[in-house]
Amino acid sequence: MKRPFPKRHKRLAVVLLDTALFAAAYALAYLIRLDLTPYPTAWLHFERTVATVVVAKVLVFALASNYRGLMLYATLSDLLTIVRNTTLASMAVWVLFNVLPGHRPYSRGVLIIDWTLTLLLLAASRVVWRLQREGAIAARRSRAARKRVLIVGAGRAGVALAKDLMANHQEVEVVGFVDDDPDKQDATLLGRPILGTTKDLPEIPRRRPIDQVIVAIPSAPPRVLRRIAELCKGVRDFRVIPPLEMLLRGKAGLVQAMPVAEETFLSRDAVDLAAAELTRFFAGKTVLVTGAGGSIGSELVRQLAHHALGRGGRLLLLDAAETPLYDIHRQVGATLGAEAVAVLASVRDLPRMHELLGTERPDVILHAAALKHVPLCEEHPLEALRTNTLATARLADLAREHGVPHFTLVSTDKAVAPSCVMGATKRAAETYVQSLAPGASTHFAAVRFGNVLGSNGSVLPLFHEQIARGGPVTVTDPRATRFFMTIPEACGLILQATRIAQSGEIYVLDMGEPVRVLDLAHNLIRLYGYEPGRDIEIRIIGLRPGEKLHESLVDEAEEAEPLRHVRLLRIRGRAPSRKRCRELMAELEKAHVERDEEAAMRALHSLVPTFRPALKPPPMVTVPAGPRTLEPQVSS
Repeated sequence: MKRPFPKRHKRLAVVLLDTALFAAAYALAYLIRLDLTPYPTAWLHFERTVATVVVAKVLVFALASNYRGLMLYATLSDLLTIVRNTTLASMAVWVLFNVLPGHRPYSRGVLIIDWTLTLLLLAASRVVWRLQREGAIAARRSRAARKRVLIVGAGRAGVALAKDLMANHQEVEVVGFVDDDPDKQDATLLGRPILGTTKDLPEIPRRRPIDQVIVAIPSAPPRVLRRIAELCKGVRDFRVIPPLEMLLRGKAGLVQAMPVAEETFLSRDAVDLAAAELTRFFAGKTVLVTGAGGSIGSELVRQLAHHALGRGGRLLLLDAAETPLYDIHRQVGATLGAEAVAVLASVRDLPRMHELLGTERPDVILHAAALKHVPLCEEHPLEALRTNTLATARLADLAREHGVPHFTLVSTDKAVAPSCVMGATKRAAETYVQSLAPGASTHFAAVRFGNVLGSNGSVLPLFHEQIARGGPVTVTDPRATRFFMTIPEACGLILQATRIAQSGEIYVLDMGEPVRVLDLAHNLIRLYGYEPGRDIEIRIIGLRPGEKLHESLVDEAEEAEPLRHVRLLRIRGRAPSRKRCRELMAELEKAHVERDEEAAMRALHSLVPTFRPALKPPPMVTVPAGPRTLEPQVSS
């Protein structure tokens, strides 16, 4: 291996080069001033003064730290430094000529010409040095296997990225740019061509080899990233530059597989339900949020604290988990102060709930507390029954008894024709809440969620974790589809449903078409820069007990009515008998007290006739990468 030239030797070489250039500039200045005819007296003056000129200039340049810069990376600012130092050196020579004996200038024009020639020769030497060094680096790069990079976006971020890659990464070759600006077409940028618009992305890899695509549009919305990623399916490595604020906060490197926003994986545009009407509705109210430490409950609390409650509002945060409750109370306490109250209690504790409603007199109850992990609920059905059904029924009874104006239950799409205990317990809770609505002063409502991306127990955090470990990424079934929504959408749905609820309706978000879980796994792996089935294994583990291949938002006996002003669906069905519901709830409670799972399941089936047993899971298999679709999709 060839040893690098020591840095001190490089600086000495630059000093010697400049010394020769100073002498040459001074000599040429005489020749030019004398019309290329060196008169003996003039040449004698040159020989007597040249050493003074050269030594003075070298000392000025050395004292000005001119030899600390790296000539390979010389820029316009380095040129301005040369101009300044050359001027200082010429002024020093002029002073010395007027002080030292025998040095009076032969001609003032010689010094002016010398200043000009020194400046030109030094600048030219730096340019030649850099060209020679860059040519050597380029030659080394051409001999190595380089990664060919296409940059999407020819704006400031794209230019900065290209400069960094071209200057500091020998193993990378920037082949060109893609940009949708028509004024940039058929042009070059930093010596690299603009190869077309994003519509040309499928064709460009067919015309020239492309190893990696980097999207340098930090402000691109998720739908744009989704479209670009789909167009780049012919390129194995796909990366995204993170937003500028992530770089400034030190949360991301310049080029990385950034944590993509959850809405990127929806099959539609995200819905903003945080409308101005919510602020008017919730302003000044006392709101009780159960399950406030969970992913849904905590986002509900944040939205209420920052947007909805306003001055005079009071927020009660109830959870049985101490640490999450402490964390969310600390967050919203900075906004609401003493009006944010942490209540460490369980919704199962009926006397405590009775006391709380009697003393605090809430205007709104948002009931998000629940057990929601399907496998755990299958293994512990009586616990799921106690929290999801019995506690909800008793809390709804208390809301009606205390005259709470609004009660909203957070439910799930698994409550529709449920095949799992968790879904059946939530459907039973929906039924009971609906039975209380007729004739009550309380406005009862329920909201059904699809899979909430990013929430605790959802598939997206699991996939991130599995990819970070190097795989495998586990998918229940290659055919499985789910409806998806983001946490802000879910919380907006709860708040809007609470605002518009009349008497026992169920609300769902218009979530478009269901999406395939396997496609979500493929897309997320690619956004990390890997290839599914090659870099990261995808393992099909089979449906878990209680899971279905496809979920539905509306039962066969229900009708969905779209609302005009918000993207919600109002579900109406035949109101259940309050008397019958109370009888079955009493049976459920008796079975729970006696720890009789069979009796509990029979009563649950009587309350939820559509409750069907779980599918038997198929054996575990591993699947290849499959087609490169990029409309992301997930499983719970």
